[in-house]
Amino acid sequence: MKDNIYQLAGKVNVPTEKRDEMNKHVLEIMDKCGIRKTVEMIVAGEKVTVVRSVRPNEDGIVLFDYSIFEKKKRKISTYDLNTCELHTEDRGYNEFGAVMNMIMVLQEAYTNGGCYFLVSGKLHNVEIYLLLIQGVLGERITLPGRIRMWEVYLFFRNSEEYKNVTFEDLLDAYAKSYGKLDIEQAQAVLEIEEKKLIFPDKEMISCRDEINAASPDCRTEYAYRIFRGMNEAEKNTIKSFLAELLNADFAKRKELSLRQDERGILAELSLYVLPARLVLAYAQAVEMDFWEIWDSLGTQGYSDIIRKNTPKDAENDSRSFPFYKAIQRKNEDEFLEFWDGSNLMLSQDMKECIRDWEERIKGIRVFTAPTEHFLAEIVVRLERSYCRYVDETFVTEFMEHGTELNYQKALILLQQLLDKGQECFPELTGRQAEEWIIRGAREGFDYIEISAFASLLANKRQRNILFGF
Repeated sequence: MKDNIYQLAGKVNVPTEKRDEMNKHVLEIMDKCGIRKTVEMIVAGEKVTVVRSVRPNEDGIVLFDYSIFEKKKRKISTYDLNTCELHTEDRGYNEFGAVMNMIMVLQEAYTNGGCYFLVSGKLHNVEIYLLLIQGVLGERITLPGRIRMWEVYLFFRNSEEYKNVTFEDLLDAYAKSYGKLDIEQAQAVLEIEEKKLIFPDKEMISCRDEINAASPDCRTEYAYRIFRGMNEAEKNTIKSFLAELLNADFAKRKELSLRQDERGILAELSLYVLPARLVLAYAQAVEMDFWEIWDSLGTQGYSDIIRKNTPKDAENDSRSFPFYKAIQRKNEDEFLEFWDGSNLMLSQDMKECIRDWEERIKGIRVFTAPTEHFLAEIVVRLERSYCRYVDETFVTEFMEHGTELNYQKALILLQQLLDKGQECFPELTGRQAEEWIIRGAREGFDYIEISAFASLLANKRQRNILFGF
């Protein structure tokens, strides 16, 4: 969609060793949240449209175009199991779109930096999607890339399209109560925006031996003092050494820290201090603009530092948000395809319907066995009047067992639900009554009952418990 407000900034880049896990989660979310692929099949010589659970083709591409909860056929979207990339130009903002957002948040989570979920061009607080994902998967997903606020800030600053991001923008986008936050990275962003380091009030480092035990603020203040003590001749040579540090990995910086001079002290500080704060200490000492110095160094900076207090993560956080609430349902009456007898939040009306179906199906007397044409007519009516595509496996199974009494009774009951109200219009044919009057005048729950019964018939385990087949 050209006006789609939901986007990803950056590039999806899921590590090879994480792709199977990511793909498993995506396929499970699609299945449980009702994403399907419409396909055509022949029933009694008539071409009908049904839906199929999503599955990859021989090239590892998953195609889909329908939500059983939205009941709207859309343009084909794809998910690539090889790259974990999602392509959807017709996603909308309803049930289908909500699932696409969940997948996009997973893409950010597994890319682990350099890929971020945006709404209307701004980094978005995705806590609700993380809770949704946990509700569907029963597994906690976090955003390891997003907790590194300095790296997020630098990403957006280096992007022409999003370069005006501020510290306040980032704070608004963080799921503060769901997951961890690297406080030192957040402080680095704040200091850069304020153009001033936050110095400790007391207990400053007096000698090199105190670096290891010192606080992050004390270490940056110590670096500032070293830079501040430089004479004019030393400024450029120290700047070159700073560039070397920022481009070095931990092992190289450790090696440089063996030097017994100020460069050795700076190298040792770089084992603990974020590159942004080290550069800000230099910029503040020489009274120059931080970004002018940073850009002249031409680096993203190292990220491997020693941490004594790692960001805390609430690993036992079991909060979740049910999908049915996200798609603005009061209950899970439409989820009978996934019902195991106790796992759904069903309304009292639906519970009564289920009991009614059990009794009515027992009382049905089959005088003329429903034919395959009868099945085709029901499938077409569901699509024509209710945009409800039935499951391919349901149609295939009922075609294979069309001579069995229980299957015949189930189809007759489904027809009875569809025919409700036709007796009030004897002057019209059934189709006329349905298309001209009934489908637009039914109570809202009637639509849910019809769809729920069709879903239950595709749920073999629970159908067998209730109806005996």
